[in-house]
Amino acid sequence: MQVSRTQINERFREGRAFLSYIKTCESTLVPPVDTEEVKIIRGMFYVNLYAILEYSINHIIEEFLTAVSSLQLKNFEFSLLFLPTAMNAQFKSIADAQSERKWQKRVDFVNAIFSGEDAKIESLVFGPHLQSCTNMTMSSVLSYIGMPSMAILSNPDRHYVDEIVNKRHAIAHGRTSPAVVGANGRSSDLELRFDAVQRSVDLFISQIENYYNSYDFINISAKSRFIT
Repeated sequence: MQVSRTQINERFREGRAFLSYIKTCESTLVPPVDTEEVKIIRGMFYVNLYAILEYSINHIIEEFLTAVSSLQLKNFEFSLLFLPTAMNAQFKSIADAQSERKWQKRVDFVNAIFSGEDAKIESLVFGPHLQSCTNMTMSSVLSYIGMPSMAILSNPDRHYVDEIVNKRHAIAHGRTSPAVVGANGRSSDLELRFDAVQRSVDLFISQIENYYNSYDFINISAKSRFIT
């Protein structure tokens, strides 16, 4: 599996164009005296940068789950750690069942593992979780697909990522104004954060691709069919 980067790259291209425009608008005086409009667009850059991050992570996870689904595996062929994702519908059925139906739903759940039916992977299952793409959220989603997440947890750019998320949310939910956020820092500071998001997305892609290509989400007996 190789994640398609075309749409991701286009989002980053748009973000780079936005950043270049901000640079042309900034004051060249020493010390700089930026207008209110410049401060506003610098603040709005955090909203744009977060949108790039959220889109990219959703796109990567969706491609991964679509690729897994295309293998047409049975539920019992997955590793135990992948079953929470592979059998999401069955888990929801248990959670939603009325008290008198819960035991039957548990029996149905076990039968669904061993019945030999094809797994039904929902490629958009993590969309609601990724509406706030903090570093911890990204790490948690990887754990839900049975994947080690230490590389994401220890990402050197994790503090930049969480700062971007927090500033975006503060602006989007009205807790602060773009002008207040944009008053602190210059385009060079925005570029540091832009590069941090780009590195974080590249890291996420490499982790997902390696995980898929190792077939570690499949149990040992089934994995032999894919590894030669």
